[in-house]
Formats: sequence, C-alpha cells, structure tokens
Amino acid sequence: MERKIKISDKKLLEYIKNNGTEVKTFYIDLGVKIVRILCYSDLFIPHLRKQLTYTLCENASKYDVTIVLWQEDDIENIHENKKLCYDEKDTQRGIAHIVIGENTVTFYSPESDTYFYGVKNLEPEEFVKEGHIFVQMFSKILKTDNTNLVHGACIGLNNIGILMCARGCKGKSTLSVLSLLEGFEYVSDDYLTLEKENDNLFAYPIYSIITLSPRMYNELYDKLEGARFLSNNARKDKYVLNISNLHNKFKSKYPVKLGLTLEFTSDENPSVVECNQQERGSAIARLIHSTVIQMHDTQDAKEIKKLANMLNNLKFYKIYLCNNIFKNVECLREIYKGEN
Repeated sequence: MERKIKISDKKLLEYIKNNGTEVKTFYIDLGVKIVRILCYSDLFIPHLRKQLTYTLCENASKYDVTIVLWQEDDIENIHENKKLCYDEKDTQRGIAHIVIGENTVTFYSPESDTYFYGVKNLEPEEFVKEGHIFVQMFSKILKTDNTNLVHGACIGLNNIGILMCARGCKGKSTLSVLSLLEGFEYVSDDYLTLEKENDNLFAYPIYSIITLSPRMYNELYDKLEGARFLSNNARKDKYVLNISNLHNKFKSKYPVKLGLTLEFTSDENPSVVECNQQERGSAIARLIHSTVIQMHDTQDAKEIKKLANMLNNLKFYKIYLCNNIFKNVECLREIYKGEN
C-alpha cells in the first residue's frame, strides 16, 4: 500500500529519536556510492553485520545518501500521525512516498536524499522474510546513467568475470557458490552493483550472504566449513548463510567480460556452447526481466533500455547443467580455456 503525504524531515527525525535508542552510525560501500546508516534501533545492528559484513564499515570520509533505521510499533497508523506533517515554519520539507507493508514502512525524502526504514518485528525469522536487507532502497540509490543494481550472480578467473543470467531456482546460486569453493573469484550469487565505464563493465559485491536450497546445503556442507547458518528464510525452501570466512575470494570492481545463461539437461555430463545472436538476446532479456521484476521496475522503459545497453558488449555462453554439480564447475572452466 502506497500513500503520498507531505512530511517534515525534521519532525520525522525527532519522532524517530524520541522512539528509538541512541543513534549508531555505519557506512555501506556499494562500490560506486557510499551509504550512511543512522541506526536508532540496536536490534537492527546484528542484521547489518550478518548480511553486509563485507561492505559495512564504521567510518567513511564522505557519503552520498543516508538511510535512517528505527523500530516502528505502529506501522498500520503511522501515515495518520499528524505530528509528522509539515507546516509553514518548517525549513526542511517535501513529499514523501510512504509504503506500508506487513512488517515495514519506508519513506523517501527527495529534499534531503534520505531514506527512512522502519520495521515492526526485528526477530531474525520475521525480518528475513523481507529477503536481502535494503535491496529495494539500494536499487533506487544505484540508479544512475551508468550504474544499476542487478539480480544476478558473478564469478570469475584471472580477472575475467562471468555474469550469470537466470531466474530463481535455475542453479545460479549453486553454481556460483560451488565455483567459489573450487577456487574461482567471487562477486555475488544473487545481487550486485553493475557499472558501465566507457566500454568496460564492472561488478561490485554488496552482500556476504548466500542462499542455497536445503539439498544443496547438505551436499556442500563439508566444503562450507566456517560459513555461518543464519536462517531458513521462514519458508524453509532456502537456507541463508554468511560466508565472511571466504572474503579473501571476494572481488570489487571486477571486470565482467562474459555472460552465461543456464539450462538443465538430463544428460550424464554438462556441456557449454557459445550463444548465437538469438540466444544472446534471450539471455540479456532474461537478466533484465529478473532484475526489473525483483525491483518492481517492469514499467520503466528507460531502465530496461539502460540495462540492455550495459550488457550489449558481452559475449554469451550457454551451459547445460547436469545433476553432478562438481562436473558443472569443471565444465565452466572450459569457457576460460578459450578466453585466456
């Protein structure tokens, strides 16, 4: 449910301060932008540290945008709180888009370029239902002429990144995580920052969490030693793990040279082929569709065109995945033999 009301930034901050704990300040490095976090609820801090271990820091010399966090017990009625409405005496004011969910309320103030994020229930099993923390806000923050948040995986070898284009439950998380465990360099298994710089494309990591199906988690259990189990995402169809023990394999501003689309095969062995023009177009469309669906941007023609332009220089391959996940990784290596 979205409502549009006029609010005072100053009054909203006063309201949050009066209803929260002493503010704690953090910064998140999205690669191309620095986000300042003003946290007025100590219950938020474990979620920040667990999901954003790699990109979260205590200090920064500058920042580009602010997110204000607090715990809000009265989400259902906050839009009716007259104490938040501005009057002529206010010096900071604007029109805020208020989105009220079952457990969250979000505001955006264009006047101060500040996002406000209130959550009712911050217990882990309830909070994780929202998925990756801040993903919708990060999407808005990263929308520039040459940057975007993308729903995709990215791994690589020898500074040659490969961007995996696949919707959910198509094997990209399993393939990217196992590739990481088998010696590949890593950016993300799910969400990442993508930047076009002249004719070059770069990917930046955001999250230190991965999501695996229960079957894949059990199959990779021994190799995941040191990873910390966080949650079964309250639906029990995905396990969420923190892999900060593998940060030495994370890469930032990683050159993306190749694209990869994934299909399943009943064959005993996997195979890989270079995409023809039609398959390449389908792979790009798949990545764009997956991204705009997740970010609720399906009607944004400008955004879709920008993403297409960002991906138009990539060579694409198609990998047919078999049931043996270790064979799939070895097949992935075959791509790099032809690229080096």
